Amino acid sequence: MNNSFDPECITYSQMNLIFNVRIAWRRLVTWTRAYQISRYAGIGTEEELFCRLYHEVQNFSDMIQIIFGREISRRNAGYLLQYTIILRDSISAHIAGDTEAIQRNLERFYNAIQENAAFLADINPYWNEEQWRIMLETYLQYTIEEGNAFASGIYQEDIALLDLHTNLTNIMGDVFAKGIYDYITSGQNYIGADSPQVIRECFTLEQVNGIYEIRMFWFELITWVRNYMLSRYAGIGNADEVKDRLREVPAAYVRNLRLFFGNHPAIDALDIELNEFIDLLDEFITAQLAGNTEDIGRITQLLYQNASERAASVSQLSPYWDEKEWEARLFNNLRGTLDESTTFLTGEYARNLDIFSTLMDLAESSSDYFAQGVINYIRDQQQKQPSSSLSHQQQ
Repeated sequence: MNNSFDPECITYSQMNLIFNVRIAWRRLVTWTRAYQISRYAGIGTEEELFCRLYHEVQNFSDMIQIIFGREISRRNAGYLLQYTIILRDSISAHIAGDTEAIQRNLERFYNAIQENAAFLADINPYWNEEQWRIMLETYLQYTIEEGNAFASGIYQEDIALLDLHTNLTNIMGDVFAKGIYDYITSGQNYIGADSPQVIRECFTLEQVNGIYEIRMFWFELITWVRNYMLSRYAGIGNADEVKDRLREVPAAYVRNLRLFFGNHPAIDALDIELNEFIDLLDEFITAQLAGNTEDIGRITQLLYQNASERAASVSQLSPYWDEKEWEARLFNNLRGTLDESTTFLTGEYARNLDIFSTLMDLAESSSDYFAQGVINYIRDQQQKQPSSSLSHQQQ
């Protein structure tokens, strides 16, 4: 048996490993960005954001403890925390205009990256030091460019930069996940010609990426809704451009849904309903900025009605999705989103961060529920049509 990832036959466990590591990297990027915004734009307190970033670093390291042990997990956390501390010092130097300190911290960054890449290659022979060095240096480059944009208030490239950063975390997640999988399966014996055949459920890499893109819709939505709020309430970014990017989120979601469910009428309805959600949210923010309580109440009712309609539409796609379950999830998301908007308006940034953290957890939970519904749907299609894209590979 070939233990490595086969693009034509990725197992369910491999797929979950890929998803979990990609999400872990995504969360690190999200909180790093939030920390930089707190330092350069004063949105949130520096100390609280640093603690949240530290928490994500610790969670990331805890993920590998069961595989590599407590000591290696602790050392990995040390490298990530070192990166976070250098980031803090670098921003302080940048704000102070201390060019010598900026250069020193840049050297510290690159030294830390070299050490981290060497450490990863040392603990796992399936991770390549040079590959990790290049990825980590690119990650740093994007982080620095984001910081420069926040410091200068020039946001023309911010949307494209965040997309590049996000795509990089997917690549890093895949490399990380593949290395872990190869490490934990390297001791298994190959199945020879005389061995009994084993039936293994497989997903193609295209399917895995499609399912991932669908489940990441929830992260993308809360990310770009927050970015849009930042553009409206704090002037961070061009509001029209950020809104256009926000509209790309449901557009991509709908495209990916069609890959699995075809031209289902419910997908057409979702497309309309999600764009209505964006329009209503835009109106809600405008009403809040104007202090128009009558409009706020009216739009809030329409937003909840819209959430109910979306729950009804999405539940039609898979028998494994329950309309009431989706309605409860969407209502929770909407409550958090409206509270997030309100706390931006009032400047309650500590509570705002708590809300966003909860929204991220809700997004992860909803993405799990959504992905399982897609996977079960594919399995049903496989049973009905053996030629379906989900295959069972004999080994």
